[in-house]
Amino acid sequence: MHGKIQKLFLLFMAWIPAQLQAQQVPLSSQDMEDLLYRDEAVIIPETDPGEYPDSRPSRIDLNHASLEDLEASGIFTSYQVHMLLKYREKYGPIFSIYELAVLPGFHPSNVLEIEPYVSLKTTNIPGRKTHGKSMLMVNLEKSMPVGDAYQVDSASGDKPIYAGPPLKTAIRIKAHPWKKLSMALSYEKDAGELFLYRNRPQFLSGYLSYVGDRFVKQLVLGNYKLNQGVGLVNGAGFFHRAGDFRINQQSLSRIRPYASLSETMYEQGLACKMGTKKFQVLLWASYHKFSLSPTAFTNDSKAYNWLDYQRSSGLYRSKSELEARELAYRIHSGIQLLYKHQNLAVGLMYGSEWAGPSNKALAMLKENPDRSPQQMVSMHGNWYKRKLQIFGELSTSDFRSQAFLLGTLYHFNDYVRGRLLVHHYGAGYRGALPSSYGSGSHIRNEQGIAFHLHMEPGKYIIAKLTGELFRYPLPRYLCHFPSIGYRLDLSLQNPTNKILQWRARVVNKSWQTSPADLTSKIRPLQDNRISRFDARLIYFHHDRFRWQSRLVLSYYSQKQNSAPGYAALQQITLSTSKYFKATVQFVIFHVSNWENRIYLYEPDFYYNFSFPAFYGNGQKTTLLFTLKPLKGFSVSAKISGLRNHGNQQWETGIQLLLKL
Repeated sequence: MHGKIQKLFLLFMAWIPAQLQAQQVPLSSQDMEDLLYRDEAVIIPETDPGEYPDSRPSRIDLNHASLEDLEASGIFTSYQVHMLLKYREKYGPIFSIYELAVLPGFHPSNVLEIEPYVSLKTTNIPGRKTHGKSMLMVNLEKSMPVGDAYQVDSASGDKPIYAGPPLKTAIRIKAHPWKKLSMALSYEKDAGELFLYRNRPQFLSGYLSYVGDRFVKQLVLGNYKLNQGVGLVNGAGFFHRAGDFRINQQSLSRIRPYASLSETMYEQGLACKMGTKKFQVLLWASYHKFSLSPTAFTNDSKAYNWLDYQRSSGLYRSKSELEARELAYRIHSGIQLLYKHQNLAVGLMYGSEWAGPSNKALAMLKENPDRSPQQMVSMHGNWYKRKLQIFGELSTSDFRSQAFLLGTLYHFNDYVRGRLLVHHYGAGYRGALPSSYGSGSHIRNEQGIAFHLHMEPGKYIIAKLTGELFRYPLPRYLCHFPSIGYRLDLSLQNPTNKILQWRARVVNKSWQTSPADLTSKIRPLQDNRISRFDARLIYFHHDRFRWQSRLVLSYYSQKQNSAPGYAALQQITLSTSKYFKATVQFVIFHVSNWENRIYLYEPDFYYNFSFPAFYGNGQKTTLLFTLKPLKGFSVSAKISGLRNHGNQQWETGIQLLLKL
């Protein structure tokens, strides 16, 4: 035990000097890592403007953008939008972005953070028009050595378990031919899958989207996501945290066209948003088939909630996985009304959802199950006045179980702001595609309160404190009794507009389980705690050379005589010119307990997000090269090698990207 602690101490001392030339991991990637540490699995969004600023269609013109445009950008809080419009009305056009630093609610560090996404004159941004642009992207990836599931059994001569080759393929096409019309199409085949399923693409998503400025605001045909209220019913695309909960009039009712590679949490059909400046109506209708897990046919089929047995992995490689495909269907439709008056926006939503077995599954059932729809009603709103903002949503499913989330944000002054959240999710509650704030990814069987404080006690220091308390009234995963849990998050850093940046963060998480006691046959409640420490110093020199360094320690207190897990990361990005860019990442990790697993962002292709879980003892090296020989055309290659407990694993890939 003492020897392991001594090794960690030496590693930490060797890590400190290396921090003096480091580059900060994008905050959006840090947020995604936090989501993976939740109790249940979550889906990581595949497109993130914070990581790839050029994926935004255009910058926000601060001198001409309307209130709706500023809120829809997601960059500003309601209080900042109010102060910006008031300043513009009183003093006229803004001549320098640094004028924002004198406005209440803004800080010099915030100004530089939003600088890549705003402008003062639209004509000063050559080549930033949205229409007339298109993109074609092709990804090919393969892991080595190839597993036994791809091999023919030499003894029996049986065919491989997996039906397809070990090549992962993805194709994306996006086009914006006219100012108001856009379209996209995405195809994916995972490793081990066939290129076609029943003479059609293995997985295909896409949309045709129209955006207008008159009565019809938006019309989407194909795949899309709905963001309504704070996400208790329809929230696919919301990833709320207590420390960053951005709600405004625009986010209460939004259609997001979808053409990505995640095979769940989206709608398929038609959605339309129309109305006036004050009153809007959103209508939608969706139908698609989904796969079921084998346990779906082990109980009484009349008592099924088929969506609880949905397979979300998206893998169809073996015979059993192919047989489980498209065994059920889902129909979802509804209407939302939204009224806006000055600083107030209130909405009312009604939706119905049918889920049942397909004809393929009916052949496996002894009797036809009931197909009664689930009804969902939601009331939501947002109100702000100067420094105070209040938002929330109250919803019910089948008028039997309720859920609500109420929050408030208050700007005490330019240096202190706080947020308070209160929520209650009934044990029997179920939304359509919910995605909102909670201890895990399931919006049910949970009560809690949370607070967040953002403080700037000095010119060179920013402190953030988040406290969350949860109560689970009924049994849940790994716990057969009512239980409680909490999370405490403290971070200290300097403003991000400094050349030399630093950040230290401590996260403590506690939850309760009821493991089996073989001696007394009693399951007592057991407290589990994890403490995680994340520290970094950041230095970068323009965009030519960047060095990122990071150390994460994780300690699981339940295991006796267990050493903390750790992961040390070094990353160098070299850009000799606008035609070539190379990134090298090296990670050393030692994690002996799964509860101590550490998620780290890994460099990947454009539009690809990789957050591997480091568990075991070894190291991983990743190399990513991007070459741009012609305008609008780039070629990227990735090589990644993992050595864990003596086993070697290689991942290779290539991406071709064409922008016109």
